Amino acid sequence: MISSRHFLPVALGLFSLPIAVFAQETTATEAAKPETVSVHALIVKALNTNLELRAKRIDPEIQGYRVDGAWGAFDPVLSLGGVYEKSSKPQNYRDFLSNGSIIVDPKARIFEEENIRLQGGISGRLPTGTQLELANTVSRLENTSNRRPVSLLAGGPLYSPEYQAGTTLTITQPLLKDFGPGANLAEVRLAKSTRLVSENELRGTVEKVIAQVVNACFEINFAQENILVKQQAIDLAGNLVRENQRRVDEGRMSPIEVSQSQSRLAEAREELILARNFLAQRQNTLSELTREEFVFDAPAYIIDTTQATLPEPSLNRETLVHTALENNPAYLAAIETAKGEDIRIVYAKNQRLPRVDLRGTLGYTGIEDGWTKSFYDYGNRDTPDWSAGVIISVPLTGKVGKARVNESIARKRQAVLNIKRTEVELYSAIDTALRDISSARERAALVKDSVRFATDSYNAEEKRLVSGLTTSYNVATQMRDFSQTRTRALAADVDLQKAITQLYLVQGVLSSQLKIDISVAP
Repeated sequence: MISSRHFLPVALGLFSLPIAVFAQETTATEAAKPETVSVHALIVKALNTNLELRAKRIDPEIQGYRVDGAWGAFDPVLSLGGVYEKSSKPQNYRDFLSNGSIIVDPKARIFEEENIRLQGGISGRLPTGTQLELANTVSRLENTSNRRPVSLLAGGPLYSPEYQAGTTLTITQPLLKDFGPGANLAEVRLAKSTRLVSENELRGTVEKVIAQVVNACFEINFAQENILVKQQAIDLAGNLVRENQRRVDEGRMSPIEVSQSQSRLAEAREELILARNFLAQRQNTLSELTREEFVFDAPAYIIDTTQATLPEPSLNRETLVHTALENNPAYLAAIETAKGEDIRIVYAKNQRLPRVDLRGTLGYTGIEDGWTKSFYDYGNRDTPDWSAGVIISVPLTGKVGKARVNESIARKRQAVLNIKRTEVELYSAIDTALRDISSARERAALVKDSVRFATDSYNAEEKRLVSGLTTSYNVATQMRDFSQTRTRALAADVDLQKAITQLYLVQGVLSSQLKIDISVAP
């Protein structure tokens, strides 16, 4: 039998054991101890290999491509083309006479042509909405008319075939619809806004994964220490069985006392099985968070949580709320979403306006007997060809534009409500975390007294059993209460750490409190 003077130091000394000690009986011949790893190392591993996080990290990358694609609307466009055409068509009398023909042969009324047309140009749009196009065309024209002999006196063609070139610069400036950066950069600004939203969502996922790793580590440590508690409970129950059996053999105790102590031993073994299963579950949770592939029967870690102990948080609600509103990723994403809706409203209002475009052209044309010469002929022109004008297009009903504006305004109202909803959720989460911290602290203080009272009760009941003043059933009950009290004490400490972790997670500053520099850049 273990006396109280030997048992009390064992019971109270349990809580000074180092964190993350495995609850497995070891011998000198067993394999080497598992690897010791810090919580920070596990967090880094999770940030690099966690599948959920890796998938989420692609979102800002995708949005970055969309930003590039939106800017692509202002990229210059080079266009090249060539056409070969050949036709033979009858002419009416007016066309026939306009060509200077006097032959009455019906075959002479067939107008034949064989042309080669080449064109090239570059066009683009500026953020102001200005559209620029520089086009060059050159054609080789051979037809019934210019196949006639060259004769200035007879009014015949100068060249056969004819090579005609033309260069034209066209400028179109919208004055209402599609005018200014507000309308033309809307897609770019929306893409940037969406990218910021995805970056905040990614940071929220990073913070969540960090919190999950930290909580899993604390729960694993709880499970490992709880296994020690349950193993010691088995040892105490086994000692009670042996002592009771000895007393029965000596004729000083009824056999029923042995049965009662054996019942407690079986119960303690069941508790150990449950404790080990809980540890296995939490180890699997940690594996899911930190491994790219799941490995069955993977070796467990000895976790050093020294660096994972968070500083005591401020309990001032105003300070906590202010920090959360500045750093919580979900709240920042909701605000950015509302800003994106402002961009949509500006664009929708612009698209509702009539289209009034100021358009001007400036160009030269030339004709010669060769491809290159036709461009040289520009020098023979005294002034360029030009034109200027206004093109107006007004929707008669404007239903589409009005509907788009109303839709954008409704989306903005929805975004504002989402901001308010996120704000309420933040306040609620902060209040819940504060209450959990307060509750866990009170429980931790009370359960320490409970452990001391349970220790005294068990030792006193054991002495009464030796004196024959009580039964093994009462001793087993006190033993069970003592074991459960110690488990509650461990759980209270873990719950306190988890509550503090949750508070910093809600504020969006968990990584900084753990001194972990995270980057959400794709």
